[in-house]
Amino acid sequence: MAERQDGEEPRQPRNMQGLLNFCTELTAREDPTTNTPIRELNPERRAFLEEALSSLTVNVAKRLAASVKALCSEAVTMPEEDVSEQENAIEVIEGYVDDLNHAIDFQKLGGFPILLRCLDSPHSSLRIGAAGLIGDVCQNNLPCQENMVYIDAVPVLLHMIDTDDDKQGRVKALYALSCLIRDCPQGEEEFIKSDGFSCLMRAMQSGEEKLVVKSSFLLNSLMREAVDYKAILLSMGYVEQLIAILGNEHSTNIIREHCTAALLALASSYNPAIAECRRPELCLIPILTARLEEVKDKEEMLEEETYIKELLVLMKNENDEDEATNR
Repeated sequence: MAERQDGEEPRQPRNMQGLLNFCTELTAREDPTTNTPIRELNPERRAFLEEALSSLTVNVAKRLAASVKALCSEAVTMPEEDVSEQENAIEVIEGYVDDLNHAIDFQKLGGFPILLRCLDSPHSSLRIGAAGLIGDVCQNNLPCQENMVYIDAVPVLLHMIDTDDDKQGRVKALYALSCLIRDCPQGEEEFIKSDGFSCLMRAMQSGEEKLVVKSSFLLNSLMREAVDYKAILLSMGYVEQLIAILGNEHSTNIIREHCTAALLALASSYNPAIAECRRPELCLIPILTARLEEVKDKEEMLEEETYIKELLVLMKNENDEDEATNR
């Protein structure tokens, strides 16, 4: 880990030990008699500081339990009820579950089924908040991912992506789904079983920037992890769909970057996909060539430029191989 430069603020504390270190460093900075960046506290002063901090420390488990209790209220399911208490509960939980231990504590308190209940709430704020929390607790956290799969969160999120009447709700559900199934074999299996690729296709066809970006990002991630999906994706028309997005003049830069990356991931790892890309009626080479002129030498579009060049090389190599075979 890189050392902090002189004058840079100390790292913000995230637990008791971090808070002690934070206070120690600040004390050292304020002491003009020392040349060292950090001065050790003597045992008496450290004991005093620990006792003082302990008296101020929030009992996280109690706050999480109180928040779970608030989300159990019937107000969650009643359209006319005031749900400000439940919205606050979601904010409280959100403040803690990025810590792995607190996420597991939240699970043990029965928080996961409560979040699924909130996904079915008539209040969009609770649906959005609960979906965001599912993503937060599952990201890079295999035990929580597996527990969410066990309680059937995957089909619930897929349904929400398809049907929620709030655009932000659909976006958050897709975020949650992505965090839930990536790097989780059980999650991927449930995603396939629940016809998840059809849901991703519909998200791509929605025209909503965030849905298109998140669905293409998830597609790209899944293709890097397994070969089994690629024949399915080809048969479902994903190559045509991605090329259609790239050929749409209304597609934004970020959409183009993510869709080009997804198309490259498919074509570079599955030869039948390259053949599909070369279908003359899809006009991929002219689309890519024209786009390359637009993004060339623009630093903010360097990644997309790289993806385009790699795709063009792939297609040229395939052409050369075909010509050599036909000689």
